[in-house]
Amino acid sequence: MSDTRYQYAIADCDVDAKAHRRMAAYREFRDACQERIRGEADSSIASQIHDLAWHTAVFKTLNEARRLEQDREVNGPMWYLIVAGYAHIMTLGIRKLVDHDAKTGSVWSLIQKIEKRPDLLTRELYVCNDGLPYDYEIVRNRLMPQDHARPGTVWRMSALGPGAWPTSQRMHETFDGLCGQPKKRKRSDQIDLKHFEGLKRSLMSPCIGRVKTLASKRMAHAERLNEHADAIPEVTYEDVDEALKIITSVTNWISTNVFYDNAFGSVVATADFSPMEFLDQQWVTPQNIPALEQHWRETSKIMDGWADADPFVSPV
Repeated sequence: MSDTRYQYAIADCDVDAKAHRRMAAYREFRDACQERIRGEADSSIASQIHDLAWHTAVFKTLNEARRLEQDREVNGPMWYLIVAGYAHIMTLGIRKLVDHDAKTGSVWSLIQKIEKRPDLLTRELYVCNDGLPYDYEIVRNRLMPQDHARPGTVWRMSALGPGAWPTSQRMHETFDGLCGQPKKRKRSDQIDLKHFEGLKRSLMSPCIGRVKTLASKRMAHAERLNEHADAIPEVTYEDVDEALKIITSVTNWISTNVFYDNAFGSVVATADFSPMEFLDQQWVTPQNIPALEQHWRETSKIMDGWADADPFVSPV
């Protein structure tokens, strides 16, 4: 994999030459995980979360519009289509994000991918993967000789590279929390895998379980329930919100802690237009109602004919 995402070559990183191969493996592993999180593909976790968050914000706004104008007549089939569409989008979308299949772009499969490479989850690779110094105190003392500093001196330090000791210090402190606050730091310290067990427990939250069950038994499959089967759980909008919140927070924790990378700048995408545009307009003008009624009748007639179609004729 290319090193274009990094400012410094592996040879410039503060690791022994014998560790260069491991550093290359870590970079490839880290990039692959980050690509799953925030890559440009529609299947990236961030893309899926942004889509679901956008649909949620739009639906909540439209629902609030109905609350504000309770006496205003709206087209029943249109509103039901919006409600049903939102329910399908969210339940299936949440189910996809917690899918256990390793081939899917889910948060669960990402965690499993990380758990399989504990050998790469070391303090040395974590801190030094892009040119930062491992021993930040030595660099700090070299760059900031306090005994010779004049009053009022302002130190300007880069956040990147061999001289960026404050960044190295923060990364060490973050890693301390990930590996159990050791009394003495070692380059070979590893992230405690119990963190990932905790993340998976969060993804097994009852609200996510209810959403998954509804998606599987009602949305993705028309399951026939016998008299002894468990009832399909009732799912509320609060369940959907909480499920998406958990998935978002787990993803953000992995990005910012495990890989010390960017957090979500925003969960709901910032639109370059007003989502409320044209909400004050009629869905259709009165003079076009007769034409739409005719279109409804013609469409219904064509679709009614599907029942008598020859099922053995191959489609064009």
